[in-house]
Amino acid sequence: MNAKTVYQTDHLGIYTGMTQADPSPLEPNIWLIPGGCVEVPPPTPGEHQVPRWDGRRWQLISSYQGLTVYNTDTGEPLVIERTGALPPGYTLSAPALGQVWRNGEWVDDIPATLVRRHAELYTSINSACEAAITAGFISDALGAPHRYSSQLDDQLNLTGAVVRGLDMPYACRDEQGVKEFRLHTAEQLRLVGDDFTLYKLQLLQHADALKQQLDAALEAGDLAALEAIRWEAPKP
Repeated sequence: MNAKTVYQTDHLGIYTGMTQADPSPLEPNIWLIPGGCVEVPPPTPGEHQVPRWDGRRWQLISSYQGLTVYNTDTGEPLVIERTGALPPGYTLSAPALGQVWRNGEWVDDIPATLVRRHAELYTSINSACEAAITAGFISDALGAPHRYSSQLDDQLNLTGAVVRGLDMPYACRDEQGVKEFRLHTAEQLRLVGDDFTLYKLQLLQHADALKQQLDAALEAGDLAALEAIRWEAPKP
C-alpha cells in the first residue's frame, strides 16, 4: 500500500475533505499523517450539520455557513460566515414584500398592505380617469355622432373656439373615422363644449365614487374589498 486515506480538518476541527497519508520511508507500518488530519472517518452529516473532530472523536455540529438567513424583526438578510447554530432572531425562510414574522412564520402585514394598496389603487384610478378624459368623446352637435379629440391641447382649443362665439371649421371624425375640419356654427361648438363638459364630469364623478369606496375599505381594514375595486369606464 503506497498511500492511506485520512480526513482533513481545519483549525476549528471542522471536516474539510479526504486526503492521502504517505508511508514513512524510515519506519515500516508508520504513516506520515498530514497536519490537521485524522484516520477515523467522519459520520455522515444531516441537513445543516458538519462533522467536527474534538481531539478524541467526531461530533456533528450545526452549520449554516454560506446560507442567507433573515432577521425576524426587520426581514433584513444576513449571510452566515461561520459554523454553529442559527443566530437568535433569524430564520432561513425569506419574507415576501410587506410580510412580518408572527407565530413562527412570515405573514402579510395587513395594515401596511392596506395602506400601500390603497395608495396604489388611488393612483391607478386617477391615471385611468385621466386617460379616459383625454381619449376623445362623442358629440351629436352636427346632427350625427362625431368623435372629437380631447388631449389637453384639444381641450384648450375647444374652450377658445366656444369663447370666440363664431362659426368656424373644427376638426372631428365621422362614424367611418374620417377626420376633417368641418364647419361648425357657434351654437354647435357650444354644444360640443357642453358634451365634453358632461363627459368629463361623468368620469370625474365615477373616479370619485371609486376613491370613496377605497377609503371605506381602508377604514374597515378589508383588503379583499379594497382589491376588488377597479376602474371600469362608466357607460354613456
